Amino acid sequence: MNFKKLGVLSLFALLVTFAFTTPVAAQRPGPDLSANNWRVFNIDTSVPKLWDINKAEALGTGGVQFPFQTSTTGGAWNGTGWFSAYLKSNYNRDLTGKLISATVTVVATPGTSCWTRTSACANTGVDAYVRLEFQSATGNYNASDYWWSTGNTWNLSTIANVPTTLTLSTTNAAAWSNIDGQTGLQDPAGFAAALKNVKEIGVAFGSSCSYASGVNVSGGTASFQLNSYTVSP
Repeated sequence: MNFKKLGVLSLFALLVTFAFTTPVAAQRPGPDLSANNWRVFNIDTSVPKLWDINKAEALGTGGVQFPFQTSTTGGAWNGTGWFSAYLKSNYNRDLTGKLISATVTVVATPGTSCWTRTSACANTGVDAYVRLEFQSATGNYNASDYWWSTGNTWNLSTIANVPTTLTLSTTNAAAWSNIDGQTGLQDPAGFAAALKNVKEIGVAFGSSCSYASGVNVSGGTASFQLNSYTVSP
């Protein structure tokens, strides 16, 4: 459209019309990142390569999804097989003072158990969690380059087939933990530096005490859906 050919009144009318016909999705509390290039990071410590990285599948309704890997044992945990540890996207922006909100769904068949790749804490088929995460390093790193939410985390078995929202502000430093188990309050300099130099953002899968140990399933099938992921303001 050639705006130079429109009169002032016509242009004003066009802008007003556009303002009142903007889709509802555009009125979300922040930019929805769910259309980004999201990648699933799977790990198997018995395989020489560190990560198996796959592009998440787009959902027809918006967002992305991926299937959890199936346990090689088909029963009780023994720490083997592939485990999904991260769903991440590139995000080279400052997260200082931002509110992160992710709407997720775990679609699981009845009888599905969720296992994590750790024996450091309870691992009974129902001790698998999803939590928000961000990192400021993609290669060599220190303890305060990786941060996971300890507030507003969800057990995957509890939210199976129930759309759920994870919401946490980066102003709540006490609700974020680094690799060494320090909160943002205990390492304020490291937390502030990581927020200003973010490289990737997303969600992590693990246990109650090992935040990115990874998750796989047995006794059924399960997939993880990221319906929206917003950062505001």
